[in-house]
Amino acid sequence: MEHKVIQKLNEKNSIHCVELIEKGQGENYQFLVMTLLGPSLDSIRFTLPTNKFSTYSTLVIAIQALDSLKEIHDIGFVHRDVKPANFAIGTLGTPKQRLLHVLDFGIARQYMVKDGEDGGMRLRKARRIVPFRGTLRYCSVAAQERKEQGRHDDLWSLFYMIIEFVKGTLPWTGICEEDKVIVMKQDTTELYNGIEAECAMFAQHLSVLRYPLKPDYGLLRDLLTNVFIRRNFNTKMKVDWEKGGRYDSYFEKKTSTLPSVTEKDMTEIDLSKVLNVPEVERNVTMEEILAAGKMGNEDEGLNTAQDDTIIEGEAAKSTLPAPATPSEKSKKTAKRRYVARTPSMNKVELIEKNWKKKQEEAQREKAKKQAIAARRTKEDFIVPEDNTLMKKKTEEALKTTTKRSLYNSAELSKDLSKETNSRDETKQ
Repeated sequence: MEHKVIQKLNEKNSIHCVELIEKGQGENYQFLVMTLLGPSLDSIRFTLPTNKFSTYSTLVIAIQALDSLKEIHDIGFVHRDVKPANFAIGTLGTPKQRLLHVLDFGIARQYMVKDGEDGGMRLRKARRIVPFRGTLRYCSVAAQERKEQGRHDDLWSLFYMIIEFVKGTLPWTGICEEDKVIVMKQDTTELYNGIEAECAMFAQHLSVLRYPLKPDYGLLRDLLTNVFIRRNFNTKMKVDWEKGGRYDSYFEKKTSTLPSVTEKDMTEIDLSKVLNVPEVERNVTMEEILAAGKMGNEDEGLNTAQDDTIIEGEAAKSTLPAPATPSEKSKKTAKRRYVARTPSMNKVELIEKNWKKKQEEAQREKAKKQAIAARRTKEDFIVPEDNTLMKKKTEEALKTTTKRSLYNSAELSKDLSKETNSRDETKQ
């Protein structure tokens, strides 16, 4: 799969894909030789002191990542594991360190297949249940629900990457419970807080898409370039990891131990042509964002089957089957049964309710501790210079001691009288 996707991208002269130099197989291994790249975006981000990129660097990355995913989708594949670790810059110290490359097609899937009738391409039928593929932190909600991943699922992962680059973390970072992550991904309030309006519109466009629908890549690109224009950025500015950039000295210090490259590709990269940012902003309306959600007639005809278990060649040649008898229907129904792995809406609501309940209990416990601390603070008086408080405490202590001594003497006299009476009775 890795070789197949890279080869197709090389045939299309993709600038965001590595060059496949050689491939082969030994007795116990297979190998690929490809272009040497620099560090991944994940490595760069964790090297930076803030664990996040500047807005300029984020836009440079996001626009190129969007273009690279479009190139993969155009050859009929979906990546299914879009994350910062699968994007890398060119070799450090060369002009290609500003160029983004997409990597790791090991779990990619072909969503466009050849049509047996005319040799063209058609949309592959979605399966009912799909094994989980991807990374929990960046995958879409549909991927977690074991649905067939389409082009928009790759773009959801890109959206989560953008949020993480800007904020430094995602709300569900570090959480391993899949049900809890689904609930947090569906609650977009925290995601949209503190980001550009165009990023929220980016997600709103993806939210109306389904497996068979093609994303409007031009619209999504314009949303990103609108922020670029409004912030008065230009392609001559330096990215964070570049010499002269925001964190150049810090990054250069951290990467000084990397292996030296004897032969470097010094081919100039014109970032203005790569980004292709227009001169003026595009006015994107909500109607345009939601328009892609309306399925066309062509898409309806392509996605009629429920699964992809039949052989593609036979499906093209087959005719309409004869009406099935009741016994045949029951057999087919039995074969189609499956165990649903998708959490129901009631289960999701219950998980969310329990989660909120735990949060409320934690808040109450926190408020209780704060009240106790405040009460203790009030009790810790500062002793005045005239020692009035000390005198008062001494008087109270004396009164308590006097009461105790009186009580003890009374008890002692009772015991003595009892002892005297017992002696008298003994004598008698």
